[in-house]
Amino acid sequence: MIARYVFALIVCSPIGAQADASSIAIIADKGLYADFVQTVVEETIQASDRFTLVERERVENVLEEVSFQQSGITDQNSSVEIGHHLNVKMLLFLQTHRVGTEYQLTLKAVDVETNQVIRVDSHPLGANAESIRAGAALLTRRLIARADLLQPIDMVHIPSGQFAMGSVEGLEDERPVHTVHIKSFKIDRYEVSQIALEDWLVRQGRKARADIGNASLPATHVSWQDASAFCATRGARLPTEAEWEYAARGSNQRAFPWGDHSPSPTRARFAERTPLPVQTKLEGATPEGVEHLGGNIAEWVQDWWDPTYYSTSPTHNPQGPNTGDFRVVRGGSWNQPAYELRSSARSYHNPLKGAGHIGFRCAQAAADTD
Repeated sequence: MIARYVFALIVCSPIGAQADASSIAIIADKGLYADFVQTVVEETIQASDRFTLVERERVENVLEEVSFQQSGITDQNSSVEIGHHLNVKMLLFLQTHRVGTEYQLTLKAVDVETNQVIRVDSHPLGANAESIRAGAALLTRRLIARADLLQPIDMVHIPSGQFAMGSVEGLEDERPVHTVHIKSFKIDRYEVSQIALEDWLVRQGRKARADIGNASLPATHVSWQDASAFCATRGARLPTEAEWEYAARGSNQRAFPWGDHSPSPTRARFAERTPLPVQTKLEGATPEGVEHLGGNIAEWVQDWWDPTYYSTSPTHNPQGPNTGDFRVVRGGSWNQPAYELRSSARSYHNPLKGAGHIGFRCAQAAADTD
């Protein structure tokens, strides 16, 4: 006889809370090792700072209210009903089944609003208590590491406008200052994380490389080509240099993304030994809510590098030179001085090679491309 149990992790965001304040509820069927595995999962979740467990009593009350049957736990209609009652965005199902003499866990993520399965992951557990504990804990850590991948991509709308690009106080490559008109666009609120890049690499049939213990750190050591291809897979692209500077400066010519005050540890990550996780909240976000444009990691943008390009740049939506040997890098990073965090500061790097201080974020045209 095959012993089998199912339990679901329900990712939810309390009303009015930020997306990173998600909670998790566990629904467990009875079966061999069910209580044991559930305990391991709970302990692993509680040891992290990514989720808070929803009280079992609340979940049980909802199940009773909707007359939910354990035999129908994988039925998507029931999933949607439970999701709506618990005010959740997503349901994550974990199923354990026998494969020969061993057990295996399978994770299925269902988006409540679209009623679509958006992710399936499996992991072997082995056949004894020790291996089952290790396997369940590993799968849960992977769940925690990939939690942000189960949330919609958070992009910030930047309305159309004009600004003075460059600086008379900067280096020669920041001159001449020239007026640029920008169409509205959207840009990622956060830098792309290590786990997001790893997920993309695996889907491309390439080797995974992220440490799940540091999965939320920004993706680095990524070439310009890979950064550009990653964004294209999302139906996006790298921001142009002009878009990036406009997002950082705004039409009011901010010296730094947050304003004219000098960088400080409360505003940005710079002159340090390591970067911060991409969703770390500092005081240095732009007024529109774009995080870490100054510091943490420098960022690839679309343009080829030409130190004299500002002399011939178009006035409307410049796309950069047609050719070059290097690509532009913007924003300053965790290991660079405060001067490099200026909104107008420019740098460059070999597009064939990544670096430990360079990452990226994606952009795309807004629907109202005025």
